[in-house]
This record gives sequence, C-alpha cells and structure tokens, in this order.
Amino acid sequence: MRDFAATGPAHYSIQVQAELALRFDNTQPLLIPLTQDTIAQDVPRITVHLAISDIDLENAMLSLLGRDARFSVVKGSIGYAAESDVRLIDEAPDPDQQRELGELSPPKLLYIGLDNSDESLIEAVQAGAWAFVSEAADSSELETVICSLVEEKGSPLLRRIASSEIGSAALLRELSAPRVEVSATVAEDNPLTTLEVQILELVARGEPSKVIGDVVGLAEQTIKNYVVKILDKTHSHNRAHAAAIAAQRGWLSPLGNV
Repeated sequence: MRDFAATGPAHYSIQVQAELALRFDNTQPLLIPLTQDTIAQDVPRITVHLAISDIDLENAMLSLLGRDARFSVVKGSIGYAAESDVRLIDEAPDPDQQRELGELSPPKLLYIGLDNSDESLIEAVQAGAWAFVSEAADSSELETVICSLVEEKGSPLLRRIASSEIGSAALLRELSAPRVEVSATVAEDNPLTTLEVQILELVARGEPSKVIGDVVGLAEQTIKNYVVKILDKTHSHNRAHAAAIAAQRGWLSPLGNV
C-alpha cells in the first residue's frame, strides 16, 4: 500500500484523504488542507479543531471542511496542543479538563447541535459556545459561521438569541431563571460590581468590547480588562459561558429587558 505520509495528500481525492487521515489518527496529527484548491495569498488560513465525541458527526464535519481550501483541520486530543482558531464541539467541555489544559489563548467554540430548536440553542450557550450550527448544516453555512467567528467581534450566538423574535422569550426565560438546585440549597452571592453587571449584560447581547466601551464610557482595553475579572469571578472560560452562568444565577436583569 502506498505510504500516505511519504506521498502527501495531493495524490488522493478529498474523501480518500479524509479516510486516510482518520485511519492514521494514532500515528500522525491531521493538520492539513483537505482539498487541492488554492486560496488567495491575502486570505488567511483558518485552523479548526474537531473536538467532537460522536464519530459519525466528526466524519461528516471533516467531509464538509475538506471542501474549502481555507481550512486546516486538527482532530482529537492533539488539537488541544495546537493553536487553532475555532473548536467544534457537540457537548459541553469538561471544566476540570479545561483547567488542566490551561490554554493561554483557547479557540472560540462552535457548538454542533441536533437541530435548530430552542433546546439546542440553550445547550450551546450553557456549553460556553460563541456560535451554533445544526448537524444538518451544509458546507456553505459551516464556512460562513466559522469565518464570522474568526473575522467578527462579539458572540454570534448571543446576538442571535438577543435579536430573535420567534422563540427568544423562552430562551431568555430559561437562561435568566436561577437553577432549582441552586435556590433550593444555598443562594450564591453575586460577586460582580454594578459596573461589571452592566458590562456582562451587554456581553449577553453579543456586543463587542468597543461597543460596550462606548456605552459605559470606557476604553476598549479597559472593557477587556473588566471581562478578564468577570471570567475570574464567575469561574467561566469565555464571555458566553460567563453570561450563561450569571443569567442562570439571577445576577443579571431579565435578558429580554437588557
């Protein structure tokens, strides 16, 4: 059999490349463009980490990503050591594992949900995702969402929830409602200052740091510093996760009124 590592991916079709990459997963990381197409020199390549638990879904996402020369893909545990731009997940990350990894600049999370239902969107927010697509997404939709995560500021998922007229009320009520188990035991004091709450409420609307700074009258970098403090106080790993935690514990105003 021809040695895949020696001959390189250019000798194989996209599908064969994907199959070989999966087959040789234990012997080499997959960090290659899966198509022979070229991209313009001024278009930056995007590295995507597949951290998906369902093998069939992982293969489907790999096939979709392989149609665009802009994407390089790394899969499995090796992806946590690579500097990826976006991480695809289908379930909430393990907080203990994330603390152990200690990633200095973790990638933005894109949640792959079962469908476009309110329940799937809620799962995505609670997982700390910045964006969401359903399993039925085609290559064009997946490309658009990934590129928007890299190129735009703020959280597309939170903006989607905040601006949606259909079903948003149910989503916001769910996210704003304190957890039954929390209220039934010991209520947690809000560790955030009034200004931090105001900033986090704007974060929950998907606003980027510059817009938040304009609203509260502070510099963009100052807002970023405040966000770091908020992440520390809420023990969260990104803005979306912090907003979800604060909303669930009743530390924010009802999100529909923000």
